[in-house]
Amino acid sequence: MKVKICGITSSEDAAMCEDMGADALGFVHFEGRSRSLPFELISEICSSLGPITSKVLVCKPANVDSSLAMLADSGAEILQLYSLQPEELSELRDHGIKVLRVVKPSSGEAERFASAADALVFEDGTPGTGAVYDYTRIPFALRSRSFVAGGLTPENVHLAKALRPYGVDVSSGVEVRPGRKDPGKVETFIRRCKT
Repeated sequence: MKVKICGITSSEDAAMCEDMGADALGFVHFEGRSRSLPFELISEICSSLGPITSKVLVCKPANVDSSLAMLADSGAEILQLYSLQPEELSELRDHGIKVLRVVKPSSGEAERFASAADALVFEDGTPGTGAVYDYTRIPFALRSRSFVAGGLTPENVHLAKALRPYGVDVSSGVEVRPGRKDPGKVETFIRRCKT
């Protein structure tokens, strides 16, 4: 199971998460979000990471062109989107871009996006707030191509792990305060995911 640590705001946290075995790191560029970073800082952090760690830009672009520009400006290699329709996701993939699409677990939209995205990120509530939901609401047929996100912590990640998803996505559940990761929580979270 892959582990994505989202809401990275510093080179120090990025290096620590990478050293502890995170498979992917998420960088938010999203107006109104507390962990949102300018492209220059995202690019600087991404360039400091090794080639194995996936770098994910979390954003809400208006269209395909702005998506491509945002990805280029950020230095990331994967888009995690809160916007765009299936045909636009397919167009991004035609450009060779890997795309994760955020969906709610029981909204019915998951099926619409499943074939257009490389993977889905199931999340309920406001991202980065630690809101927990019933993870079993994630459609069984889509779990192996999905990340479970929302309210995960080292103490409850076993609930998501039991679903056998492609991966899990955590942000506030491994923080000491918004935007600052806790090494002990990160280590415990990753260990519990990988064993």
